[in-house]
Amino acid sequence: MTYVDDSPRRIRHAPTGRLFTQNGLSVPVSITTRADDVLLVILEGGEDLTASPLNYLMLESTGSRGVVRTAGSAELIESNLLRFALNDGPEVVQRRAYVRVVAAKRAVLEDEEGELLADALTVDISGGGVLIQLPRSAEVPTVDRVHFTIYLGMTDYDDQVTGWGHVVRSTPEHRIALAFDHITSADQQRLIRFVFERQRLALRLTRGD
Repeated sequence: MTYVDDSPRRIRHAPTGRLFTQNGLSVPVSITTRADDVLLVILEGGEDLTASPLNYLMLESTGSRGVVRTAGSAELIESNLLRFALNDGPEVVQRRAYVRVVAAKRAVLEDEEGELLADALTVDISGGGVLIQLPRSAEVPTVDRVHFTIYLGMTDYDDQVTGWGHVVRSTPEHRIALAFDHITSADQQRLIRFVFERQRLALRLTRGD
């Protein structure tokens, strides 16, 4: 479901997201609001993207309200810096973009200084976020950015994926939902493959294969 906020200019992008071109190219970006209708976008790579016309672009980021999506065009200021002009007000797309599966995996949370916030277990995992069961001794993180490491392998220490996220909700059961703000494409694909494998396994068990 897609809706446009009654006051669309009040909608703000998350600090990180992705920039998409009309021909399907996309790159991760950092986003800074310069004015209501202008954003500064820092590209993480993207030489192929800047070699193409910088019109008919789509900027997306994920926050607690959903996926914020903005159409616009851009002007190259420096080799990795764009001035992004909005064609229209941003819209919030309420969607569950990723399948979620139940999985108990080790998850280590740290703040921006590298201080340990919690050594915990996942409850369920998707390509866009994770639900985490905190130890009773750990406090619910109150920092703006949380660095996460999730271990997907057979032990508590192998096949790890890392990135940055923020807490979108907490529960009385001492659980937190962490939305991913920045994760590499390779790690996100690793998570998605893990989720799909768990899905297939659950389906085989349900059918008695």
